[in-house]
Amino acid sequence: MSQTDETEIKIKGLCVTFPDKDGVEDIQALKDVNLDIKEGEFVSLLGPSGCGKTTLLRSIADLQEINSGIISVKGRTPKEIRKSQKYGIVFQSPVLYD
Repeated sequence: MSQTDETEIKIKGLCVTFPDKDGVEDIQALKDVNLDIKEGEFVSLLGPSGCGKTTLLRSIADLQEINSGIISVKGRTPKEIRKSQKYGIVFQSPVLYD
């Protein structure tokens, strides 16, 4: 696949929070994330446990509700892409086998 200037995934101002277990204060998982991934690019997300890597991927795959910001995949919302079955996700843990 050749690399072009076309942005495949665009993320602007993405914020995701989770309520804490006591319901006192929200935990900010992602704050003001901006990212453009162009066609043909290979991207790795690196960081320590709990820094938001999985939350970001789940948001792009429409498996995680976002609080604010914009995600577009090929100019469409993650929900539109998911419903049209244009991509899939493979989870890190093998949950189908013993």
